[in-house]
Amino acid sequence: MNVELGKLPDGGLVVMCDSHFPHEIRRIEYYRDQRLMMLVYDADHEGDLMHYELSDVCANTVENSPNVMIVDHSPGRKLYGYDVPLVQIGL
Repeated sequence: MNVELGKLPDGGLVVMCDSHFPHEIRRIEYYRDQRLMMLVYDADHEGDLMHYELSDVCANTVENSPNVMIVDHSPGRKLYGYDVPLVQIGL
């Protein structure tokens, strides 16, 4: 599963995946001190930690965003998107 973070023309954030997420994402947690994002599903399923630290520019954009658009772009399926809250953890 390859997960990418992007910025929409209106300044909003988008997370896109090249395969189906294992479950619908409930929220994204952003750990400010480590500049890492965790995709959180629900109480019965573990989350997925994005495997790269965000750059200074990207971290600033994330820290000013209240939510994230999730886009599921699985091969052979229609493009599917929904908004989730962005919870910021740390200083």
